[in-house]
Order: sequence, then structure tokens, then C-alpha cells
Amino acid sequence: MARVPYLNREDLPEEYRYLFDRLTAESKGPVGNLFRALAHTPRLLRRFMGLGSDLRYKTELDPRLRELALLAVGRITGAEYEFVHHWNLALRAGVPREKLEALAEWETSPAFDDHDRAVIRYAIEATSNIKVSDSTWNAVKSFIDTRRLLELVENVAYYNMVVRVLLPCGVDLEPDAKKG
Repeated sequence: MARVPYLNREDLPEEYRYLFDRLTAESKGPVGNLFRALAHTPRLLRRFMGLGSDLRYKTELDPRLRELALLAVGRITGAEYEFVHHWNLALRAGVPREKLEALAEWETSPAFDDHDRAVIRYAIEATSNIKVSDSTWNAVKSFIDTRRLLELVENVAYYNMVVRVLLPCGVDLEPDAKKG
């Protein structure tokens, strides 16, 4: 249950209502509860949205690898909101459903290749330990360039921030949000 009230567009100061308009246009649906909770700090919400949008739409990191990393963050932190939303984003990015259904067995399932495993391992270590082992870092570095590696680092860091908002604030998954 949410610990903060969810705001609506009309609850925002006039100068920030465009944020909800942008979110509605991007998602082609209602504004998600995460953003409705963060709307209590609209100036920070604007920056939060900007960084999130850049990480999702303006990087060169393979979106399938990005979504596997973000699913790992959601799964190991127990952030259902994160996990369900990124499950659907992963499907749209081209991650096969069979791979998504095998996430709990990512280390041994034949659905995952060495690149998938390296990215998932990176996300788990960065989330759980903050520090990442040299072997994990080097495994990822062996197949992506420095730019994409830093995009992975920044995505995992950003979504670690997201789960650290979702869980303490008790942000509820929207009633119509389900794994596709």
C-alpha cells in the first residue's frame, strides 16, 4: 500500500502539468503510480523523467541486454512494479518470452547466452554488492565498448534508484499492469 498519496495532473502547479501530458503521450495511457508519487517534487520529477528517457531512448546499448539487466534489478530487490513494467518492455524490445520465463535459472538455462549471463551477473553484483568483481566487469567489457558499458552502468544505477523509491514509498502496481 502506498505511503504517499498519488497526485493527478490537476494537483500539480500549472507550470509542471506538462509533465503528466508528456507521460500520457509517451505511454499512450494513464500516468503510472511511480510518477504520481514523485509528482510531490515536480522539479525533481522533471529531471528524473529526463534521465530515464535518455537512458531508455538515447543510448546505444542493446535494448534487450538493458531490459535483462533491469529485470535482474527488479527481481532481486523484490520490486514487483519494476519487474512487471520491465517484463513488458523486454517483450517489446524483442526478448523472447521463453527467456523471461527462465530468469530465475539464468545461470544454467540454455535460453541465455554468455552475453546475457554477463549482463545479468553485472546487474546483480552492482545491485547486491555495489562493487562488481573484475571477472564480471571484464566479461561484459569483452563484448561491448566503453560507451555501451557505461550506459549499462548508468541504467543499472538509475533503476537501483527507482527501486529505492518504489519500495520505501510502497508504490503500488497499477491495477491494469500485468505481465504480457
